[in-house]
Amino acid sequence: MSIGRETGPGFVRRLTVAFALGLGVAHSASAQGPVPPSRSDGWDNAYYQILAESLRRMGQGQWVYSSDGHAVGRIADVRTSADGMRQLAVVRLRRLLGGGQVAIPVDRLARRNGRIVAQDDRTGILAAARLAAPGSGRP
Repeated sequence: MSIGRETGPGFVRRLTVAFALGLGVAHSASAQGPVPPSRSDGWDNAYYQILAESLRRMGQGQWVYSSDGHAVGRIADVRTSADGMRQLAVVRLRRLLGGGQVAIPVDRLARRNGRIVAQDDRTGILAAARLAAPGSGRP
């Protein structure tokens, strides 16, 4: 008998049970419906959680740059989105860009050469919807 090769009725029985269990798990997973594809895997998710936490602790007041190198504004706050699924960096825009605040998802930010850089260019950030100022009384 060689090492690593099992044969016989005991091995066949264990193999059959393992195969049946595998089919049962696969069948129950497919019965739940299709799972939408995720934009990121677990490593990306961990990276963005670490980035969001570092922005929350030390990022306030740091400059955010667009992908084409323009200084966009400073981080005012890091919040969780209304649905609780994403972390958002609230950026206070420069007056040159029209002022106000925009929320940029943390997964659209990265650290490059000591800078916080958004994946969007200047026009993309300008096109983003402005957040309502707190206490403005406007809907």
